[in-house]
Amino acid sequence: MAGESDDLDKLFESVADGESVDWDALERNAPDEESRALIRQLRLIAEVADVHRSQVDEVALTEDVSLTTPHAGAGGIPIQSAGARRVWPDLRTTHGEGTPPGGVPPAGPAPAPNFGVWGHLLLVRRIGEGSYGEVFHAHDTWLDHPVALKLLKPEAESRVQPSDLLHEARRLARVRHDNVVRVHGADRHNGRVGFWMDFIDGETLAARVSKGRLSAGEASSVGLELCRALAAVHRASIIHRDVKAQNVMRAHDGGGIILMDFGAGEFQGNALATRPQGTPLYMAPELFESSAASVRTDIYAAGVLLFHLVTNAFPVNGGSMQELREAHARGERRRLRDERPDLPDSFISIVERAIDPNPMRRYATAGDMEAKLSGEPSTRPVPAPVPPPNPGPTGWTYAKRAAAILAALIVFVGLLGFTSARVFEVVLRIDPDFYLGSGPVFTLGFQALFPFIAIWVSSATVVAVMAGIRLLLPTSLKHPFHRLGAGIRTLNPAGVATAILLVGSAVALALLWRYWDVFAVLWALRQDPNLPFTSMRILEPASRPIHQYHGVYSAVLSFALGLVIWRLFPKLEESQKDAPTLRVMKWATLGLAVLIVAVAVAPRRAIWDSFAVATFDTHTALVIGTTREELLLYAPNEPGRPRFRIRKDAPGLRLTGETRALFDRRPTS
Repeated sequence: MAGESDDLDKLFESVADGESVDWDALERNAPDEESRALIRQLRLIAEVADVHRSQVDEVALTEDVSLTTPHAGAGGIPIQSAGARRVWPDLRTTHGEGTPPGGVPPAGPAPAPNFGVWGHLLLVRRIGEGSYGEVFHAHDTWLDHPVALKLLKPEAESRVQPSDLLHEARRLARVRHDNVVRVHGADRHNGRVGFWMDFIDGETLAARVSKGRLSAGEASSVGLELCRALAAVHRASIIHRDVKAQNVMRAHDGGGIILMDFGAGEFQGNALATRPQGTPLYMAPELFESSAASVRTDIYAAGVLLFHLVTNAFPVNGGSMQELREAHARGERRRLRDERPDLPDSFISIVERAIDPNPMRRYATAGDMEAKLSGEPSTRPVPAPVPPPNPGPTGWTYAKRAAAILAALIVFVGLLGFTSARVFEVVLRIDPDFYLGSGPVFTLGFQALFPFIAIWVSSATVVAVMAGIRLLLPTSLKHPFHRLGAGIRTLNPAGVATAILLVGSAVALALLWRYWDVFAVLWALRQDPNLPFTSMRILEPASRPIHQYHGVYSAVLSFALGLVIWRLFPKLEESQKDAPTLRVMKWATLGLAVLIVAVAVAPRRAIWDSFAVATFDTHTALVIGTTREELLLYAPNEPGRPRFRIRKDAPGLRLTGETRALFDRRPTS
């Protein structure tokens, strides 16, 4: 009995010191039932002592406290629970199973699932719960400090794979930063998968803003630390995808900002990053159109968070995903200046840039946004002068714009007239004395431009009608347009401009190749004035439908390029990325549109214009040139196609009063 007494004394000392005891082995090896009963009583005492020992450094459980931990984004676990309730361990069925890292689990069947103990973690209270997971405040019995434990619900395993929870733990483990919650380990116990991380004693920004709006200085301080956290996350090639007030914590010990909840996060470049994910009020417009999440979508969410901190509102509102999608598509959003006129201009400009609907106009990195939030040095000797407010366009401004447009139109008309006249004069080898003057050139240019104006107006009407119909379409039918617009906004502006120019050039070359016969015949006639009639059929009035199609296609193509220059290029230039290249591409595209019209009107005089019919001696000819005293006659239907340069008062010269096309082979009366 003396040996048994010594053993019991050692056991009492182990219980008093809180040392680990293999109670199952002791109970199996006990010599009699009395000893086994004593061991069971000691075991119960030891477990109760462990519970109280784990609370030495914690706040009283009976107090109404606010505890916050990370939660699963998709599971919707709330990360704050004021007055969270205690979850007491069920000591009747749970006996502290679990093994140290690298150890061997005890033999025998696994114990039944229980919320009292999970591995080496003693669960203290549940502080959050969602559709597939729950978060506990737990005590790490190995390291003797509090942790937050996230567990997958057993009933949720039919909908969510345990690997999804471990995937979140792996994402968290890749980020090591003071402003990001740290994960310490992951395991499976009692048939449940989970991972444990820092237990943050503090309050969420959602709880903070519910007490009152923050000042610009307070929000800037939050933004600085949040940007540092996002920079660390992005450096680890992770997109958070759910930055919001509920997922950002201000710790009580020092007030540090902690970013949490990586349940919605994905590695950059992962195909899953295109899945709609996140909190709708914080989602960037392009995410509603199935664009991939990116660094700039996290920047947008950070901007919305700052907006929310100082207004307790959101820039874009909607009661559902569909309403938010439509609000973004219509461009409806609150301006921070309207919500808080008292805020500094610098803070407002930072937030407005972060939440710009165009992702290319947002900050490219979290570091860029942090640099702006940090502001300029306060030791600047002389403040920069504030420019006077822009009064907006005046009547004189509009007059100058109208004059510039009119001048451009006059130049364009003159260019078309000059092109058509000069091609005609070169093909027929007309003497420079009979070249058209400036007045006839402008008249010719206006006549050439008028059919294009008619087609441009018709095309504009069609576009306006289509835009009106689009507004009347059901929202489901608008999604392709929204996705297309969002996709274009995510592309490189210089690349889009280059692609527009290349596509326009390719279509213009295809059009020139399709109607190359017209220009080939004109060149052949220039080289050989006696070209057979059979080779010039394309220049006869009977072939005018061919030239009509050429003109229509050229007008439509030039209209499309003009519409792109008017509507798309300004949006590309707003990105302020590689602006010189964009300007070059814009002017090159405008030059291409002008060139397309000029090529289409080049053969106009030879095909469409009518000329006065004159007789001279036995010849019937057309007046193709005139000076003050002379006429230049051309007989296209006679052998050798002779031309005559005669005085207007020459004997035998008679103008019949008729007109006809240059290569009209019908006999004259």
